[in-house]
Amino acid sequence: MQSLFKKSFNIVKDSPFITLFFVLYLIALFLVIQAMVTAKNFALAGIIGILLSLLTCAFIAGWFGMIRTSVLIYKENKTPEEKLEEAVKLKNDFFSGVSTFILPVIAGFLIFTALLYGHSYLSDVLFGKIDDVLYNLSKYANDPEAFKNYFISLPNSTWNLIFKKSIFSYITLCLITLVFLYWAASLYLNCKCSINPIRALVDSFKTMFLNFFETISIFILLTIMNFMLMLMQAVFIDNVIISFIAMILRIYFAAFIIVLIFDLYDSKQKKCTPDCNNRADCFGQDNANN
Repeated sequence: MQSLFKKSFNIVKDSPFITLFFVLYLIALFLVIQAMVTAKNFALAGIIGILLSLLTCAFIAGWFGMIRTSVLIYKENKTPEEKLEEAVKLKNDFFSGVSTFILPVIAGFLIFTALLYGHSYLSDVLFGKIDDVLYNLSKYANDPEAFKNYFISLPNSTWNLIFKKSIFSYITLCLITLVFLYWAASLYLNCKCSINPIRALVDSFKTMFLNFFETISIFILLTIMNFMLMLMQAVFIDNVIISFIAMILRIYFAAFIIVLIFDLYDSKQKKCTPDCNNRADCFGQDNANN
């Protein structure tokens, strides 16, 4: 396990394009969200929202392609020439990944979104709705005093309802996350070179189940580490320097998590014989049995 953490850390450290592309996406995401929020026309906001979803799927398709290549061709003590060659390859693999995996990623995105909506609907059926509370919270969002007074005025029954729904949502979202944890890694690194999103989801669940305790341990550890970074950024929000450092660390940590999951999944595939001679060159090869 320690070797996987070390390898994932070195991949992120030695592959600046991974974090660079992620930062560029976050900047584009911020600009698009700003345009969507300020759009006064509901139809225009909806169109921007759809474009935002497509942008996210396109980025994920290409970015995961870069991470896939980084995991497969990794080696220690690379020369500067090898690092430069790898950087150029990663840049090219981003666009190859978009063209090859955009449709499977969109399918996975739709499945994940459907599960989130299903969890929300089930929560409302089991415990009831809190639409009025959410509406009032948004109404008082710009008035701290009114916001505070509204919170204080909520009856105990409402607080109990919020508590039950929060616990239910937390448990359900953790389960959904665990089921999807290896989905992207399976889609990009499976031995069959298949790009079938349903097969990848089944394989993700199987991988999680067969390595349950290891997966749970890593999941808890990464959750704690992410919480500590979030807490650090929240506590020092008034300190520009520390807050900026915490933001950079969270960006690198997000990239590290994805690389670690890909690397962990790949370490479980060593005993299988790929249908492709080189999985780093499997882009676009979807076998008839997928």
